[in-house]
Amino acid sequence: MLPRPLLPYVLGLAGLIPFVAFAVLVLVNSDPASAPVLRLYLATYGAVILSFLGGTRWGAEIRHSPDRPNAVVLCLAMAPPLAGWAAILPIMWDRWYLVFGLLAGGLVLQLAWDMVAVRKREFPAWYLPLRIILTSVAVISLSAAAIH
Repeated sequence: MLPRPLLPYVLGLAGLIPFVAFAVLVLVNSDPASAPVLRLYLATYGAVILSFLGGTRWGAEIRHSPDRPNAVVLCLAMAPPLAGWAAILPIMWDRWYLVFGLLAGGLVLQLAWDMVAVRKREFPAWYLPLRIILTSVAVISLSAAAIH
């Protein structure tokens, strides 16, 4: 079994609380007036998390090559925050399935990139199981809200 530092797992799992809580609230909500607000909270949190994940890649690259960071990696690390921002734009047209679908897709793409990073030993081996758990729960939460 891989040695796993406890704190990243505790914080990561705690970070799932808004995903799960707002998805459940969207699903059980019977007040049409509050539905858009609950969806907005969930979508905003998803966009923030995508931005955070992009920041982890930016930080890893700067740590790996502080004097000459790879420009491609730094530019790609900007994709998750931009994708999160773009994903919330369809709120204007009340296209929540698109909002949540884009956010879920962004999280899956980020997970794929993180899988490559773990294989290349840019990230520690314990990071991948954590990311799989976190991405799976987040995507399930966003998907549940999207189909409701």
